[in-house]
Amino acid sequence: MMQKLKKNNLFYTIPFICWVLLMLTASSIPGKKMPEIGLFQWDKLAHCFEYFIFSLLFARYLFYVKHLKIKRLKRYCFSVGLVYAAFDETHQLFIPNRFCTWQDFLADSLGVVFGCLIANHYLKRKTVS
Repeated sequence: MMQKLKKNNLFYTIPFICWVLLMLTASSIPGKKMPEIGLFQWDKLAHCFEYFIFSLLFARYLFYVKHLKIKRLKRYCFSVGLVYAAFDETHQLFIPNRFCTWQDFLADSLGVVFGCLIANHYLKRKTVS
């Protein structure tokens, strides 16, 4: 029984940790040229998608491994997602040809919100059935 529980925990923990490490690695790669700065660019979709996946994986982890209730899970997922987005953007200040912009943070934040909403909807349905 304990062996199965550990396997299940790893099933929800490893994807989240791998995604966070992938995000950190990608944002640590120096830029090749100066980026254009603006609100409506294709890279904003990448930022949004990146944090959407972050939120989904983190919500799964909190629900299945930490056994948080949905209401508390939403707050944790949202708060930690925004803090990590702020950390990630600030961290890029120290990487050559990378920048910390409010537009990127906004795109990250939208990804967090969408991810939390979708995870909330899905996990609520899981607890009802």
